[in-house]
Amino acid sequence: MNRLLVIIVNYNSGECLEECLESLRRETSLDETQVVVVDNASGEGDLSKAQTLFPWVDFILNSKNVGFATASNQGLASQNASFYLLLNPDTIILDRAIERVVEFLASTPAAGIVGCRVENPDGTLQKASRRSIPTIENSFYHLLGLDRLFPNSLRFGRYNARHLDPGKNQKVEAVSGSFLMFRHALLEQTGGLDERFFLYGEDLDFCFRALQKGWSNYYFAGARVLHRKSQSAQSVLESSTFHFYNAMKLFYDKHYGTRHNVLLRRLVHLAVDLLHSQARLRQKVFRLRIPGSAD
Repeated sequence: MNRLLVIIVNYNSGECLEECLESLRRETSLDETQVVVVDNASGEGDLSKAQTLFPWVDFILNSKNVGFATASNQGLASQNASFYLLLNPDTIILDRAIERVVEFLASTPAAGIVGCRVENPDGTLQKASRRSIPTIENSFYHLLGLDRLFPNSLRFGRYNARHLDPGKNQKVEAVSGSFLMFRHALLEQTGGLDERFFLYGEDLDFCFRALQKGWSNYYFAGARVLHRKSQSAQSVLESSTFHFYNAMKLFYDKHYGTRHNVLLRRLVHLAVDLLHSQARLRQKVFRLRIPGSAD
């Protein structure tokens, strides 16, 4: 059994994937690490160079785009390991980050999931590095911008956990799906990612289910990765935007919908649909990025 299995889901990531794999080779001991790239039917020739440059990587080539969660589960099922890492192809590993997180996870028996400091190219923290599980309340405050106005407020700042010190290791509710490490026992208990989430939301759902199983999730400040945000998804902006907002409805229905009456459920869906319409309008007028990709 490998100590660590790294799963990278690729879709037209091109040079970003090659740079990610090169950083893995440079910053990670590969003796007890296996890397699997699951390709979701990228364009012809997208992986030919990567397959030549990185013969130590296992490639799984899908004939169609099956979505992030399904592709991740393919990678997870391909080999057994003590620990697993879901890693985006548009990330760069810095300063032995993977080894540092493995050591932290191995020495913290209560930890089900561990994330690290995920940085923008300019070195600033990406807010999704540590955040709360979305609720109607904290999502409402976030949409109103109250978390930005009152970042240190325990009430208003919870959505992106702005009140927490990013320089300290600490328990959190959720971490960034761009770098998400977890232990084998959690995979056995959950069965992996929920494949109803095609793109977006599956990481929050997985973190929430880990908490429900009694595990703790941790933000580990002692490791850093660079994340260039949705490089592969920008080429299909309209589709990505749909999946982003659809994931909101899926997450709400799965975890909160059965607790709420019909009227509230309809209002939540209507609110999400309105946000989706506004995002599409802004993208057509201003060609903005995928919503939420910087959060």
